[in-house]
Amino acid sequence: MFNVLEELFAPGRKHTRDEQNRLALTREDVGDGDPGRGPIDLASGKVVVRPPGPTEDEPPTPD
Repeated sequence: MFNVLEELFAPGRKHTRDEQNRLALTREDVGDGDPGRGPIDLASGKVVVRPPGPTEDEPPTPD
């Protein structure tokens, strides 16, 4: 009964509660952003871009 009255007079609380429930069920996998290298650090303000290594079909390029 109380939830019905709460939703009637404060509809924003239902959205807040739904979002909290969604976040509680969301799984965050560490390391998905860069496989084998760890999580992406957005707080540092730096980006590291690694070129792909040579494949088995390509001979290594001389420096």
